[in-house]
Amino acid sequence: MSDVVRREELGPGDHPGAVVEVTMTHGERRNALSDDMLAALGAEVDRATEQNARALIIRAEPGVSTWSAGYAIDALPTDGSDPLTWANPLESFLQRLRKAPFPVIAAVEGGVWGGACELVLTCDLIIAVRTASFAITPARLGVPYNTAGVAHVLSALPLNVAKELFFTADPMSADQWAQWGVVNRLVADADELQVEAVQVAQRIAQRAPLAIRAIKGEMRALTDARSLTSDDFERLTELRRAAWSSADYQEGVKAFLEKRSPHFTGE
Repeated sequence: MSDVVRREELGPGDHPGAVVEVTMTHGERRNALSDDMLAALGAEVDRATEQNARALIIRAEPGVSTWSAGYAIDALPTDGSDPLTWANPLESFLQRLRKAPFPVIAAVEGGVWGGACELVLTCDLIIAVRTASFAITPARLGVPYNTAGVAHVLSALPLNVAKELFFTADPMSADQWAQWGVVNRLVADADELQVEAVQVAQRIAQRAPLAIRAIKGEMRALTDARSLTSDDFERLTELRRAAWSSADYQEGVKAFLEKRSPHFTGE
């Protein structure tokens, strides 16, 4: 049993494993997406796949102020490593989540920061407490977000909204995301979130699983980002490499760990 997630089977009927709920339980780290957390979540996705689950819910424990603080800052490379040779555990997990043969529901309460926003956007449906908020924060740290992640956010949000999220690193409300059609359902509190998420998951589980698997596969193939040209790739690689090796990046991570505001110089 993992010490960072909890798994429950929620039916319906004579197929209790049709709906699986995975709860992030590492509250003391604000459910940061550490290597351990990502491994545990990935193992549960694999287990649900092996057991022919028909829907999966990802949530935090009721009453949390932070759903997930995003990718663990202390796991980021600080030695100027080439970002193309750094194995990104978050991106690896999100690829597994995208390929899951069943719909995945994000049940969101509290703040969703950084890479956790991409996790939520990777899920097929989002049900959120009205007071939930979302912020994509790499600009606070000097982190050049990976190209695949930017492409995925662009596929899920209007372009100007994605730009505001990335450029300001300020939070947006679940109400705003619902207005843009990103959040499927808004609920009042944690109790209603649990009820609504389970009801939607059980409704999915009662539909034809092979048809849903085929349709989800088609949707994934049809919405994948276009391939970059070699010139695009080279230019973006140089921009990201410069950011990874910059003094600003070192300052951003140091300021975060020291719990102070960073001072960026553009160098």
